[in-house]
Amino acid sequence: MSYSNTKFTVDELGFIQTTLTKVLCAVAAGELDLNQLAKEELASRGLDLEGNWVGFDRARQLHKLEGKQ
Repeated sequence: MSYSNTKFTVDELGFIQTTLTKVLCAVAAGELDLNQLAKEELASRGLDLEGNWVGFDRARQLHKLEGKQ
């Protein structure tokens, strides 16, 4: 079964094993949007979708988060 278009190592995906069951269940039930969460985290680091530094304001624009808190 494939769940990604890109290849990741076991080490890169290992974080999922330590994720709280409550969080995994919320994601599986559609109660938590990991795509949105990832965009918010990238923006908070000032990064674009490729992980390049673009600054905080530009990152919020690129991730369509301006005006959202």
